[in-house]
Amino acid sequence: PESIRHANNGGCLPIHIAALVSKSPEFCRLLIEAYPGSERMAGPLGMLPIHCACMGNTVAAVEYLYNLYPAGINHAAAGREEVYPIYLAISSMVGRNKADPEAAVDIVKFLLGCDARVKLQRQIQGLLSLSAFAFTYLQDYNDTNIGAALEIIKAIYDAHPQAIESDEIASLIVICHPQLQALINSQLVYSRQARDSRQLSTPDDNGQLPLHTALQNNVTLGSIKLLVEGY
Repeated sequence: PESIRHANNGGCLPIHIAALVSKSPEFCRLLIEAYPGSERMAGPLGMLPIHCACMGNTVAAVEYLYNLYPAGINHAAAGREEVYPIYLAISSMVGRNKADPEAAVDIVKFLLGCDARVKLQRQIQGLLSLSAFAFTYLQDYNDTNIGAALEIIKAIYDAHPQAIESDEIASLIVICHPQLQALINSQLVYSRQARDSRQLSTPDDNGQLPLHTALQNNVTLGSIKLLVEGY
């Protein structure tokens, strides 16, 4: 029926609305089967259905839409900010209609695991990296989402640990939640060790190198990556 192909005054097809508000991928499946190819169609501000699903905070819908159109996670929506799906998943945790924090974490981890290019995406005409964006947006903390915010930062750090010493992070850390500051400062220790070849190769009194100690201390995967690369 023509209603499947009708865009409202805001430019939304039914699939965009379903991806945004539905808590089951079955709504998206029904609409896409009735209108094949609509998973690739841009709606408001150039957003694909997968952008809407990331905003809507539904993990199953994001996974379903990704499997239909994997290239969508690297599609920047039109407009001044050039928004990628992962940015919308992060920003869904803040604002008036806060999403389920754990679902946001799962979506971010899923998208990072799908394509290595996601960790390098930049927003606002290339001016803001993913890690800096996460710091900026995840300042609206309370007891319900601080744990999820830390998980998102850890996931981004594990995917792209080199970003920890960027000028962007250095300028933002002072305004972040104390728990986030503590996380980053604790990982900076290993980042600096990784850049010191002498320290990396000098055993302590127990014959252990920094890599041994870091593994024993159960540090993040990102820090282990830096220490391994440092060797």
